[in-house]
Amino acid sequence: MRKRRPIELFSISFLDLLSGALGAVIILYVAIPKNKPVETKNDVVKEVLEQNLKKSEKELAKIKAELAEVTAKLALVDSSKPDGVAGGKNLDIGFKFKGKEILFIIDTSYSMIEEDRMGQVKAGMKMLITSLSPEYKLEVVHYPYSDRAPFKTLWGVPKENTAINQMDIFDFIYMLRPFGGTPTRDVLLFALKNYTHLTDIVLLTDGAPTFHNSNKKDDVYDILRAVREENGNKVQINCIGVGSQMTKDKTSDRYKFLSALANESDGFFVGF
Repeated sequence: MRKRRPIELFSISFLDLLSGALGAVIILYVAIPKNKPVETKNDVVKEVLEQNLKKSEKELAKIKAELAEVTAKLALVDSSKPDGVAGGKNLDIGFKFKGKEILFIIDTSYSMIEEDRMGQVKAGMKMLITSLSPEYKLEVVHYPYSDRAPFKTLWGVPKENTAINQMDIFDFIYMLRPFGGTPTRDVLLFALKNYTHLTDIVLLTDGAPTFHNSNKKDDVYDILRAVREENGNKVQINCIGVGSQMTKDKTSDRYKFLSALANESDGFFVGF
């Protein structure tokens, strides 16, 4: 009689499959941490808010420090005059103008975005203009303006520093945004040629002249020569340098340029 063949409930290949699957389960069990708390949506929102709060506190502290520095610099302007009267005589601590017809030239090049230089200039301009009496005639030019025009004037002629005209100046300043290069030569020569009765120019800049629509640096010594030749009316050119190089590094080319530009016309030079 033939022996019956024993029945195999599981084949070897099936056992291999089971052992392989079991190994995978064990690996997953070991690799995945257990009982890890699930981070809720509220926790995430709370964490983001806390991070933003810390960031805002740091930025606020920075702004306060910069405001204190600007206030200290502009304290040079003597605003404690009787009956609110301001004039060139009383500005001899820091800002002593030659006369009462002043053109403010504001650098709005892209480099003015650094260290919030643009914001410092806007704040400084408002304080300075409000310290001057209505008998002053003022005009404002900013540079650059666009790819086609290296600068833009406010009125085209100086006007009395009345309350209404001050509002026009403040609106003009408010709209200024850093853009493009620094065509300092163009705007200075334009001012000297077209504003024939000026007594003073106040240049507010970070002091790094370039050619219009270019990052190529202009020759500052040639700018000084061109200004000397054009300044036949002996306009006093005053410079307010903006940025850390104006206060920390007096050997920099920017500092030397603005210092020389002011000295050659007996103007004042202040860095902040």
